[in-house]
Amino acid sequence: MFGKLNASLGVMVLCGAFAGHAATINFSTAFAAGNLAQSVTTGGLTISGWDVSKANGTFWSNNVILNNRREAPDDLGLGVCSVPTNCPTTGHGDNNEIDNNGSKFEVIRLDFGSSTLVTSIGLGSLDGGLKDGFAIFGSNTALPNLSLLTALVQGTNQSAGSVDPVLSINQSFRYFFVAPKDRGSYSSDSDFLLRSVSTGVTPAGVPEPLTCGMLGVGLVGLGILRACAKTMG
Repeated sequence: MFGKLNASLGVMVLCGAFAGHAATINFSTAFAAGNLAQSVTTGGLTISGWDVSKANGTFWSNNVILNNRREAPDDLGLGVCSVPTNCPTTGHGDNNEIDNNGSKFEVIRLDFGSSTLVTSIGLGSLDGGLKDGFAIFGSNTALPNLSLLTALVQGTNQSAGSVDPVLSINQSFRYFFVAPKDRGSYSSDSDFLLRSVSTGVTPAGVPEPLTCGMLGVGLVGLGILRACAKTMG
């Protein structure tokens, strides 16, 4: 009986340990400061920078690099450099933030590899003025037409005040896209940084805590019945 009890308790402890965990990635500390590659990876998450055509939202160009800015307490996070050969290591926010200039706008894509619950996304370096708009999308398509998607959350720095926003998402997709809000028009001041992402993850194939508990209770019951049968026999 006690062997069965110990086994069931082991199952419950094991399930409790693996059934779910939450994680936050701070991009400003996850990578070296300055210029990075077009795609970088940390903790199983791949972050990529893109240029997207305003005339045709389905044309994505990866001829960019990411830049990790660390310049002030509120000027931290990842941006995109559309001209990699002319990207400053620091400073020059119009060049190395998530920007909206000319015939294209910049996007950072978060690829989790499978559908993942994202609880929040943090932004940084929202400059003054009402043009600093942001939009965050979710999709299970790698390179969607963002004009056909509904933003999970969007706004301007006015709504955030002087504090960089941490935006509540609470949606599950494989890909999340961080882009300027006004993607169809020119705005030289619409620039900001991607600072962090928080997730709540239950790995595929791992039972939820309630399921684990029921399994453990069932094993305890089987152990009791077996011990009673032996006593009566």
